[in-house]
Amino acid sequence: MSKLIKPFITAAIFFYSANSFASSTLHYWQQANIDWRSEAGSHINILADEQPAFTALKPYIPLFEQLTGISVGFHALEQSQMRARRHQDLSEGLGLYDVLPMGITFLGEAQSQGWIEPLQPYLDNPKITDKTWYQLDDISDRSLALCKINDILYSLPFDFSAPIYFYRKDLFERFNLKVPDTYEELYATKIKLQRAIDATPDLIGMHAFAARTLPGAGLNTWTVLPVMRAYGAQVIDEQNMSVFNSTETAQSLRVYRDLATGYGNPDNSRLLHFYEIRRLFKQGKLASAFLASHFYNEIDTAEESNIWNKWEAAPLPKGPIARETSPWAWAFAINSKSNKKTAAWLFIQWATSEQTSSLLSTGGSPPRKKVWHEKLFTLVNKPGFNTTMLWVFDHATADRLQAGMVEFPVIGEIISQAFSQIFYGADINQTIKTTDKKINETMHTFKSRSEN
Repeated sequence: MSKLIKPFITAAIFFYSANSFASSTLHYWQQANIDWRSEAGSHINILADEQPAFTALKPYIPLFEQLTGISVGFHALEQSQMRARRHQDLSEGLGLYDVLPMGITFLGEAQSQGWIEPLQPYLDNPKITDKTWYQLDDISDRSLALCKINDILYSLPFDFSAPIYFYRKDLFERFNLKVPDTYEELYATKIKLQRAIDATPDLIGMHAFAARTLPGAGLNTWTVLPVMRAYGAQVIDEQNMSVFNSTETAQSLRVYRDLATGYGNPDNSRLLHFYEIRRLFKQGKLASAFLASHFYNEIDTAEESNIWNKWEAAPLPKGPIARETSPWAWAFAINSKSNKKTAAWLFIQWATSEQTSSLLSTGGSPPRKKVWHEKLFTLVNKPGFNTTMLWVFDHATADRLQAGMVEFPVIGEIISQAFSQIFYGADINQTIKTTDKKINETMHTFKSRSEN
């Protein structure tokens, strides 16, 4: 598809009011052998994050209401506010929201407390689910894995992403630079690129590279952990004991610190939120960065970005042990205190179906393989990015710490603060030694609570 017409098609799809769709449009969902109207007259409340995928979903909710007769309250909040509201609703058993956004970092706590419903009974109920139509096996195994604990499904993904390496293809060609394959090559590229930028008058003010540094479980941890694993480092072992204090950890954190701070990085690199990194790249003030793969949707049309035809992407570099990344899926779960669980399930089935996923590809990154192969690989038209997404679908695995562990929010905060201290110049060996002790003490506390 021509890049000249894609902006108009994308805009038309995204901004077209769902109310203006002809009733015949509903036939896509009506092909399912279920009674969508079984809960007509009921009302459900949806909590959402102010991420692009959720924003893309909102205009189409009237389609769901027209299809089912279920009215929907859709409440999108900034991520930190959403997390606080979600925790309050679930921990206090308020039942305010029937459907909740779920990510891997919170899944363990929510499941362990019985706050969310196992979804297999809903999937197995032929009165409310058409398995043949829904095609669960079309959803990426890697994204489904982020929604399970002990192989039991507790949420369904509708947006799937992982950190990858975005870069300005035009600048790499202009300065005769190769896409780095290792972290050592990336560091050398950062320095060469910044020197070339500094010597080019029309690029003054641009920086070569940025990656997450801001502390917070799910913030800097999301891009630091895959670098650790690439060097053979882990936070905890299979016995849930800390192995953070290792030469591999020290080496990987030194590499990340040198990549994310110093010459070639924005002056405030230690304080950059990922939203700010996105903005800098989008505005042409950043030549490369580690960013979530679903970022492509924010920069791939002329209306969205002035570098829409200048970017490309590659997998994260490899370390001496492996090439890793940190997959993430935004998913929907059912509040165990909901009084409208069947209606909530109908919404989740609709929101994660192939048809809806195709619509949401204008703002999200659907986990459905068919949508990518039949639509997005042609629409995006970036060979490097497309190859990278195939790599993400085939190889992205979560860190053990992030794989639905109840302890992650606490342990993640501990290690994220350690990372931040190192970025500000703290001694690496002493910091990881102290942090190792904190991790073990915290894990022991969690174990004692569970035994009591």
